[in-house]
Amino acid sequence: MEIRTILGSMLGGFIVAAGAVAIPVAPASAGTLGEAAITRESSGKCSETDRRIVRQAFDAWRKGTGSVTDVFAPDIVWRIEGRSLISKVYRGKQQFMNEVMLPFVARFDKSPYPFRPSINAVLCEGDTVIVYWDGRGIANDGRPYENSYAWFMKMRNGKVVYGTAFYDSIAFNDLWTRVRPSR
Repeated sequence: MEIRTILGSMLGGFIVAAGAVAIPVAPASAGTLGEAAITRESSGKCSETDRRIVRQAFDAWRKGTGSVTDVFAPDIVWRIEGRSLISKVYRGKQQFMNEVMLPFVARFDKSPYPFRPSINAVLCEGDTVIVYWDGRGIANDGRPYENSYAWFMKMRNGKVVYGTAFYDSIAFNDLWTRVRPSR
């Protein structure tokens, strides 16, 4: 089964492509959606090792003992879809850390309830691991932030080399503009 079929089932027969446009999912024999697509052809065989690596990274993040970015390759390409204030392509782990993760974490670092993930599902297809998860925390301003995410991560040698993230841009933009990073 292709990732587009799995995602199509999760999204009720629609797949979200670049620009947050919902398009009907075509049968598995249809062509690809282009370079920005989140789907690809594969043998269908799942790497349980990759699934375990990603789950462990999320578990460490949930426990506050590590970061999910610990499994990001230095030269990762990370794409945030949609129309949020940080939606774009990030080239390299350092750019992603500097422009997204560090400012995000700094919006929760004074809170006794920092942002943490809760996994709903970890799926994989070939060398791609898909994590559907919810995140919750109390921001530094004392107000809650909650969001649901779908991350598609292509793995190579136990590291994420390409990722695509989807989430509620309205909730994210509210947090990003409402709470200033502490550092």
